[in-house]
Amino acid sequence: MSDIDYTQTAESLQTELEDEGVEVGVATLEDGIREGVETYSLDLSEAVRTVANKYTPDDSSSVNVPQLGGGDNEQVAIEEIPDLHENADNESAWVDAEVEVLSTWTIDADSVAQKAQIADDTGKAELTVWASADALSLSEGDIVALGNVPTDEYQGTYSLKVTSDSSVEFLEEDIGAVDNLEHVEGRIVQAREGLVDRCGDDDCTRVIDNGHCPDHGSVDDEKDLRLKLTIDDGQSAQDVVLQRPEVESTLGVTFEDAMEILNDTLDVEVTNDMLTESIIGKRVSAAGPEIYGSIQAEEVVVADAVLGDMDVDAMLVEAREARPAALSE
Repeated sequence: MSDIDYTQTAESLQTELEDEGVEVGVATLEDGIREGVETYSLDLSEAVRTVANKYTPDDSSSVNVPQLGGGDNEQVAIEEIPDLHENADNESAWVDAEVEVLSTWTIDADSVAQKAQIADDTGKAELTVWASADALSLSEGDIVALGNVPTDEYQGTYSLKVTSDSSVEFLEEDIGAVDNLEHVEGRIVQAREGLVDRCGDDDCTRVIDNGHCPDHGSVDDEKDLRLKLTIDDGQSAQDVVLQRPEVESTLGVTFEDAMEILNDTLDVEVTNDMLTESIIGKRVSAAGPEIYGSIQAEEVVVADAVLGDMDVDAMLVEAREARPAALSE
C-alpha cells in the first residue's frame, strides 16, 4: 500500500490554487494526483504539477506548474526508450514518437480505452490509451505521431501511454516498422485447455466460465478449441496461445473429433486431458504477435509425429472406457 498522504498533498495544492483565485475541491485534486502516481507511474511532484497545470492554464499565473513534458520533448526511436528510462531522474521519461500500430485489443478496465502493440523500424513496444485521454480509436496498420507520452517499465517490458496531456496525430507515410511476429521453437512442456466455452453473443470471442461473460453477463455458450502451450527452447520458456485452426493442425484432431470424444467421456476435463497429453514433449515451432507475454500463434509446425501411436479411433476407445469412471464421480 502506498505511504503517500494524498489528502494532505491535495490540501496543500488547494491552498496554492486559492492564492491564485482558483477554487477546486480537495477530493478532485486528490483523485487527480492519485491517478498520476498510481496509474501513470509519475512521481508525486510530477503528478502535482500535472494536476495543478490543468486548473491554471493562464500563462500569467505565478504558480510554477508547467505542463509535464513541456511540449518540447525529444522524438525518440523505440530502441532508445530503455536508455532514456535508465537515465531519467524518475520513473517516467516523456517523449514523442512516430509508430505503426501492429495490433490492438481491449481489457476489462474502465480506465483503459485501448491497448496496442506498436513498432517503428528499430523495435516494438506496448501502448496504453487511457480513457481519460479521450483519443480517437487506433486500428491495425495506422501510422501515428505520439506527442508528450510518458514511458513506463514493468518487468523489463517498456511501454508508452497516451494521457490527457498527450496528442495523437494520424500520418500517411510509411515508417518501415518491424513486423509483429515473435518466433519460438522447442519442446512442449505444458499444455492447458482444449475444449473451451466462448460467449455466444455476436462479435464476442471471450472464453467464459459458468456461462458468465464479463462484457455481456449471463449468456449462452458455444464450444470451441483453444490451447495454451508452454514451449521450452532449452534456455527459457515461452507461453503460446493457439486458436481452433492451429489447435487442429497441432493435435491432428478436428473440433468434431474432440466433441465426439466429449460425447463419450461426458467430462470436458477428462477430454482435455486426453487431448493435451498426446502432445507433451513434442518439438514445435510457432510464430505470431506477442500480447501480454504470450505469443498468439498464427503459424505452428510440429516436427514430431503428432499423435505417435495413438490415433483418433484409439482415443475414442479410451474415451468410452473412461466414461463409467466419469459418471461415477
